[in-house]
Amino acid sequence: MNKRQQNLEDLRFIYEKVDWYLKQKPEEIIRYFQEHRMDSLYSIPHKRLGMIICGREASEKFYNIAEKYLISQKEGKNKTNLDEFVVKLKEEFSRRFLQESEEINENKVDRMLSTAYKSMSREFKQLTHFIPCAIFFSRTIDSFEIGPISFLHKTKFESIYGDEINQLRTQIKDKHREYCAKAIADGFPEDRIATEEQSQQLSERLVGGLLSSFENWEWVAVVTISECNEKVSYNKAISVTKTALNILKLLFGSEFTDQIRTAKDYGESSKSARLTRIESGKLEISLSSTAGGNVIGDKWLKILSTEADYYFDLATKTLKLSLEFNGLPPLCARFIDALSWYGDAVSEQSYAAKIVKFVTSIERITGTGIEKDVEGNERGVTDIVTNRSSILYSLATEESLADSLKKVSKIYDCRSELVHGSLSPFDASCVSYAHKAGEISRMVLLAGLSYFFSLGAGELMMNQKQLREEYKKLEAKYCSLN
Repeated sequence: MNKRQQNLEDLRFIYEKVDWYLKQKPEEIIRYFQEHRMDSLYSIPHKRLGMIICGREASEKFYNIAEKYLISQKEGKNKTNLDEFVVKLKEEFSRRFLQESEEINENKVDRMLSTAYKSMSREFKQLTHFIPCAIFFSRTIDSFEIGPISFLHKTKFESIYGDEINQLRTQIKDKHREYCAKAIADGFPEDRIATEEQSQQLSERLVGGLLSSFENWEWVAVVTISECNEKVSYNKAISVTKTALNILKLLFGSEFTDQIRTAKDYGESSKSARLTRIESGKLEISLSSTAGGNVIGDKWLKILSTEADYYFDLATKTLKLSLEFNGLPPLCARFIDALSWYGDAVSEQSYAAKIVKFVTSIERITGTGIEKDVEGNERGVTDIVTNRSSILYSLATEESLADSLKKVSKIYDCRSELVHGSLSPFDASCVSYAHKAGEISRMVLLAGLSYFFSLGAGELMMNQKQLREEYKKLEAKYCSLN
């Protein structure tokens, strides 16, 4: 059965389900929902009836149809929010087949899908997002860039956008008053409409809430996302901003970057309080406050263009590519995935979780599945990852391959013991291993980034099998597989 035939079959199933619900008497539908409670949560919009129950299975069919259609849309699939596309699909299904009683056939199903997608894509827009961040505490640096993302210190952000944001108080109030006037004109009772004072309170609450939230962050990332669905746009803005911050974590190491994060990430509050009872029985309060970011001095920006410029340039190239919607080249995607694990590990509070995430980052950059060695013997993941990681670590640090292998193997074994239950996450050794895993994974990722670009990471559409062959060449050059 091809895709069009499957869609036709699914739409007919949905129609039959909806038709069945509509034909049930109230007492019959109540008895049915007593036994199938979840089905009552799934519905289809209807212009005259409001909402029509369709049931869980029929709703899942809509998702199946939507997913198959979006796969064929190339860039469009990455610009579209699946949930919102399904809403459009349900609306178009309702209009055509329930309200206008069109015949359900392959051509009509194709038109339904095309119309729903066009309705969705007409709402695509280019948006610029302002994302609060904690980075480095700074007294002299007021802005910098990582690839396409600009970072503004809160003082510069306020000087550029402060007046415009304050003007929103009047704009929001005026817009709300227009909305209220229209509601009265449409027949809504005037005594139930918000007063002018309430409209003013609304604008103050929105603008005041924004300023209060942003006030807690030292930096604001400014990133423009090309035309796409609004939810997709925001999620992509958060994703690329986190990638940019993870680049800083990688270049400067975990010791100096553990507080770097966006406002959407979990982390330790900059202000905290403790309540304890001392031996005498009295309660004691202690308050603490930390800077809005790591404190390392203001030389870090110069380092990006001097000592770290080679890796910074390569990393920002992957960041620029991640802004596009046509899919990342596989090697770039693999590096960004590994970088994400590394960045999460740096900010992680649990030492055991740090180890797991650091080691997962090197597994992501070096693993290509189970394979066979030159003699036809199967190689396991542990052997593959530790060998390749030790080569990359050796290239980055100029340590001997034998010493590198010992170091990598120890942290890999520690990770295995943690996830398989033979080592407690509260064991004291986790503190030391977390530090070692952080430094080793950092070196592996930096060397891996350089190696990927030597293979043409930014242009080459290299699949996993091809990367496996390249890694085999690297292993053959630096060590024996026996």
